Amino acid sequence: MFHQSNLYFESSGKAIHGIVLAGLILVLTACQSQPRQETEEISPEPASTTHSKSVSQTTPEGPTLSNDLPGLSPNLLYDLLVASIASQRNDETTALESLSRAAYQSRDKRIIAEAIQLAMQTENYQQATELARLLNSIDPDNYRVILFLAKAQFELGESEHALTLLIELASRQDKDRLYVFHEIASLLSEQDKDNILDMYFAQMDPHKDSPQANMVGTLVAFRLEDPDYFIRSVETTLELSPGWEAPAILKLTYLSGKDIDLTRSYANTYLEKYPEQERFRLQYARTLIQSESYDDALNQLDTILAVNADSLDALFSSGLLFIDRNDLDSARFRLERYFALDSQNDQVRLYLADIEISDNNYSEAARYLYGVAPGRFYLEAQIKLAQVFAEQGDLEAGIRHLEQIETADEEERSRVLLEQDFLFRRFDMLDKAKETLDAGLERFPENPDLLYNRGLLAAQMELLELHEKDMRKLIQIQPENAHAYNALGYTLADKTQRLDEAMELITRANELLPDNPFILDSMGWVHYRLGNNAEAIRFLKLALDGRQDAEIAAHLGEVLWASGEQEEARSIWEQGTQWAPDNNILKETIDRHSNTQSGFYEPGKVQTFAIIHKLPQRRSIREIRI
Repeated sequence: MFHQSNLYFESSGKAIHGIVLAGLILVLTACQSQPRQETEEISPEPASTTHSKSVSQTTPEGPTLSNDLPGLSPNLLYDLLVASIASQRNDETTALESLSRAAYQSRDKRIIAEAIQLAMQTENYQQATELARLLNSIDPDNYRVILFLAKAQFELGESEHALTLLIELASRQDKDRLYVFHEIASLLSEQDKDNILDMYFAQMDPHKDSPQANMVGTLVAFRLEDPDYFIRSVETTLELSPGWEAPAILKLTYLSGKDIDLTRSYANTYLEKYPEQERFRLQYARTLIQSESYDDALNQLDTILAVNADSLDALFSSGLLFIDRNDLDSARFRLERYFALDSQNDQVRLYLADIEISDNNYSEAARYLYGVAPGRFYLEAQIKLAQVFAEQGDLEAGIRHLEQIETADEEERSRVLLEQDFLFRRFDMLDKAKETLDAGLERFPENPDLLYNRGLLAAQMELLELHEKDMRKLIQIQPENAHAYNALGYTLADKTQRLDEAMELITRANELLPDNPFILDSMGWVHYRLGNNAEAIRFLKLALDGRQDAEIAAHLGEVLWASGEQEEARSIWEQGTQWAPDNNILKETIDRHSNTQSGFYEPGKVQTFAIIHKLPQRRSIREIRI
């Protein structure tokens, strides 16, 4: 969306009163016989994708009036004062008339810009156009003035004139000023989407050899998802400027949504010609991550770091890849390097704390967590501190820490309650966990997370009526919640003889969330309870292919054993033990069958808590990413 920010004021919104106050101060303090020298204004520019910072020159005493101001005349001050009073009284017509007169008298850039803002706000586009032309004559190099002028002309129906302005603006921009191209494309994308591209490229003919003008067309086509115009314009842009990284990244992004093999071919060919293009390589790595080609993505990130060891993006992305691969030493090395370069990144603090917690380095984890400043990641840091206290053996301190956390809304409060629930369960204090969730649901009776977790806890505590009540209510609140259907269906299959009802619930879960390993596991389990062992084995193998999980292995081994395939069952259990040697469900299953040759299954005999595992209430290290 085109951002109608004030051209010469840092604050947005009405600044008329500020102009008047600054003018009165100047009257009281300035010597009118000595005209003030105009100071060049540098308009703040949007932050770029790099870590560089722009500097804006300002004058602390207020707006600087231009040399041709007629001695701060009474007429000028009168118009400013009337504009301010009218604005406060919401008389926008009078405010605009007075401010416009002040703009023409003073020729002060900031007063003119404020008048343009007010004209646009009141939909007086003709006045906005005239004022914008005045400002353009004074400040011809400010691209935002052209954007305002073009927007006003679009509103007046003068689309051809507006397009001419924008195309000429684009064609004379430096290629590194990507934010300008994006703002032009944003303004164009707001126009009539059915013919704006036709109009743009028809109007662009005099500048058809300008890669910058073609780049704007490429951006608009990308935003409007017009593949024909996009392919044609991006290819033209790259033909005119083969090494330009920005259109190459756009093409890479477009291809990644179509064909990963074609994406690889294009990216590798481009990087052979332009191996130094770091941003393109980084985007390629992200594309490979999305396609789960983690080794290839890591190779691209390592290539970046071999040339630029201080690339924050490459350090961050590769650090997360190593976390996903459970290579915590490599992850720690990358993220500590990042942290040495940018110690203000609280998200990196959280990841480093997670790594230290995984290695039982609790004091080091606490050091990172205590450094997280109030803001986006503060709540997560406080919750992790409570986990650290509990893991060090002081559960009471962890619970106290959670209770003193100030929360802003229901979502944050429920997050804290769920963590208390987790800690109580972690130390097998199920009654305390239930008290916590009961109290939370008294305050927030329809909170989906609290309902889901109490439902799971109720199943674990064999409170089947409460489990069903909570899951039914959750399904009523969120009829598309696949996990609620799955949890209730699994419980009915595992603990009752209501097998047809269980099959209906799990089938619905599978329709809502196809190929989910835990739902496939439930499907296999209900087939087993119904005596359909062949179907049960098929679904359980699909589940295990989707996720190497010890509890799924326990179920598959159970069915294989009952089907006379004891050796295969033992092999599956052995694999599960390698994945999670301390998993209680798997250990109980193996112990039970090591003492009997029977494959007979008694409902309720296997005390499985798999439904709790199927949607962890604690957010994993991957779930706190930007």
